[in-house]
Amino acid sequence: MTLLSLGSRWRKKTKRAAADDDDLDDEDREEARYKPIEWPLVRRLLSWLAPNRKQYALAISVGLIYVLLEMLGPKFLQTIIDYGTAWTTGKLPLTSRAGAIWHMSKIMLLWAGVFIVSLSCQRWCILIMTRVGELVQFNLRRALFTHLQELSMSFYDKTKLGRIISRCTSDIGAMRECNVWGLWQVVANLTMMLVAASMLLYTDARLFLSVAWLGPIIFALNHYYRTKSTRYHQIAREGWTRVSTNLAENITGMRVVTAFNRQIPNLGVFNSLQRDNTYNNVAVARVNGIYQPLLSLIAFIGKVIILLYGGYLVISGHIDKPSTVVVEGVGAVVAAFLYWDWFMNPIINFGNFYATQLMPAMAGAERVFNLLDTQPDVMDVQGAKPLPRIVGRVTFENVTFGYNPERPVLHDVSFEAQPGQMFALVGHTGSGKSSIVSLIARFYQPQHGRVLVDGHDIRDVTGESLHRQMGLVLQVNYLFSGSVMENIRYARPESSEEDVINAARAIGSYDAIMTLKDGFESEVGERGANMSLGQRQLICFTRAFLADPRIFMLDEATSAVDTATEQLVQNSLEKLLAGRTTFIVAHRLSTIMSADQILVIDAGRIIERGTHRQLVAAGGKYALLYQQFSHHSE
Repeated sequence: MTLLSLGSRWRKKTKRAAADDDDLDDEDREEARYKPIEWPLVRRLLSWLAPNRKQYALAISVGLIYVLLEMLGPKFLQTIIDYGTAWTTGKLPLTSRAGAIWHMSKIMLLWAGVFIVSLSCQRWCILIMTRVGELVQFNLRRALFTHLQELSMSFYDKTKLGRIISRCTSDIGAMRECNVWGLWQVVANLTMMLVAASMLLYTDARLFLSVAWLGPIIFALNHYYRTKSTRYHQIAREGWTRVSTNLAENITGMRVVTAFNRQIPNLGVFNSLQRDNTYNNVAVARVNGIYQPLLSLIAFIGKVIILLYGGYLVISGHIDKPSTVVVEGVGAVVAAFLYWDWFMNPIINFGNFYATQLMPAMAGAERVFNLLDTQPDVMDVQGAKPLPRIVGRVTFENVTFGYNPERPVLHDVSFEAQPGQMFALVGHTGSGKSSIVSLIARFYQPQHGRVLVDGHDIRDVTGESLHRQMGLVLQVNYLFSGSVMENIRYARPESSEEDVINAARAIGSYDAIMTLKDGFESEVGERGANMSLGQRQLICFTRAFLADPRIFMLDEATSAVDTATEQLVQNSLEKLLAGRTTFIVAHRLSTIMSADQILVIDAGRIIERGTHRQLVAAGGKYALLYQQFSHHSE
């Protein structure tokens, strides 16, 4: 497939973008709104550099010394050529030849000294710029990681994992070259252009004017290129984000992919996204493929003009000559030729910088800053106070909640759990059981009503003080890479190994853990891949218990545990949860028969409440569920 056909297909795809907009989710639609790079975005990026302005200023100052010293080269060369030409043509008097040799030797030695100093300045510029640029990258990653941990669960519910990873990796990575070398590129290249133009004018004004008319052409070409390339780079960046998002989804769901034999269809989707990404990148290359050669052509035209016109001036004897020595003026033409190179190279550098560094950096910065600007739905209100040590009374007052406020999941839910009571939440999938647990943990906030802990509205307390006094074991038991010991201590990093072992003994998981190859030092693998479902759940139970919470929540906590492990956990639950207010969400009714209160949830409403015996005797929804459970258990 040729580049022209790729570009043609890309143009057809962009024309269909508006028609396909209805098929995009909200996030994809937002990503598709390509905007030109604006000054506020540049200013915000510069604000991240501002705290290190002294280091940047030092690096740029040292670098400018290097550039200015380098730019003395053509003048040294001009003098050497002029003296050498005069020598070889015999136009230097015999009495002046010895002095000319000594003069040229001094110039060469001075040039060598200038060169050594410039190399030293170049080295320090590289070291300082790299160090300060990497510090900016470090601060950006830290800010983004911190912000991600502060965002509400609703953000993760509606945001694709691949997009989040892309923001933290490729988008911030795209900003690196700009953060490290962006200021240097702008200052150094502008300095080189101004100094080169000045030196060209100083060397010979006629040679300067002979190429000055090329300036407006270069300006117009740059303006056209920036206008075109801005949109194309943003489209290419979005195309890559979709590729990485699809890749992350397939890797995360590899078990499902394999189980349903979806490898070939998924490869087709991935290849389609890759083709789109290829078309986008080729479109960018097509613009660069016009811009860069045109700049090179202009540079070549300028060289030809200087050589032809300069040669004419030399031959005709109209070139300016120093009064100290009779020369032909060849050195002036050579110096003008080299200074034209010094003038054009920064322009070409600007083009490369704009295409390969600035545009990807701006596109990445726009996405990173949009994420940093995303406000959590649940956050500490102004004046929030730390929650004091609680006894564990939990109250729901007429709570109505929906992940989408227009479609409530819970309707006017009210109950009160006394300290130390075990509350069980029972109902079909989607009835709202897990939503109640999420509201207690303040992962979300109700649209109406209040959730109280010991009489404190949890909206008005700090999240840190609330979560420190809560324990949670989810249906999906997540373990981090590392040892069993490290995963259990995740709840309380300051705990000693003895504390962890005592917690495992108390909850009854010690013997099971010690059967592992390396006991508490056994590696769990990524996401607990080296552990069985039951082992993972026991580790999660131990981790939650070590936190010593006053309120304990088990969301489908034994749904993935084998019968033997479930019995092990069941035997110790009553003792372990004594004195703690506990909320259990479970389909296995055997785990909740001893609960102090059972709430039967249906379509977001509490339709029954009472003890196991009371609800069975009432013959309602719970009795039917228990009958079905007993039948399946036989």
